Amino acid sequence: MKVKKAIIPAAGLGTRFLPITKAVPKPMLSVLDKPTIQYIAEELLSVGIEDIVIVVSPGSDVIRDHFAENLDLENRLLQDGKQSLYQIAKDTHRFNVQFAVQETPNGLAGAILCAEKYIGNEPFALLLGDELLYADANEKPCIKRLVEVFEATGKSVIATMEVFGDEVSKYGNIGIADEKDDVITIDRIVEKPSVSEALSNYAIIGRYVLSGEVMGMLKNLKPRNNEIYLTDVLDELAENKQLLASSFEGKRYDVGDKMGYIRANVEFALRSKEIGEETAEFIKQLAEKI
Repeated sequence: MKVKKAIIPAAGLGTRFLPITKAVPKPMLSVLDKPTIQYIAEELLSVGIEDIVIVVSPGSDVIRDHFAENLDLENRLLQDGKQSLYQIAKDTHRFNVQFAVQETPNGLAGAILCAEKYIGNEPFALLLGDELLYADANEKPCIKRLVEVFEATGKSVIATMEVFGDEVSKYGNIGIADEKDDVITIDRIVEKPSVSEALSNYAIIGRYVLSGEVMGMLKNLKPRNNEIYLTDVLDELAENKQLLASSFEGKRYDVGDKMGYIRANVEFALRSKEIGEETAEFIKQLAEKI
């Protein structure tokens, strides 16, 4: 079955980035000159997914405004002959975006359920807003790899990467039943285990392609600590050998972490055709002073 829809949860409080997140939702913090949520939406262009559900907290008008058409701005840019800037503004509303409001902060699974009326029982991509996945022209985007695996097997598939030492305890962790052609069959999942309890060195990261049955499974979950957990559904899929994992090409940035956010800004600036050389020269000069 083809994957035609995606969910981007964007309702978190962003407390690690206070005070800016009092007024600006964390997904709207920019890397270079573009908000992180737009980079995430653009990942979906590699697989032709334009129907996106963004799950927001109440009052997140700035995210809605960003993905909406702004005719006054676009017309002014055209009148001033600023064609390239006009295209940049126009590209922000190239997607078919629906918004669902997460009234109760009951976790990631709760955010997914807020999008149920738009997704129904269809498969969907799930892209978490704290992570940017960069792929250059010679690399296959992570979400494209996951969609290919799903459409070839019909099984839910998650992105994974190897981590070591204390890093293991920062992520969901997978047990490996089998591995073939760089695709792992998962038999168990644990959430942020200690190093001694880890099932492997493979961590779950924030890109998923999930089968249509997942939405129904989430509805039947019992809350724990006032939250429902996607991990519980993934673990059930794993027990039934219906959950796969795949590594990915390119580079991952944890933009929910301050240092990860800085790294993303520096490296995206270095790749910029506009300011890449100037950025590199600035970093060289700065390094001499440290």
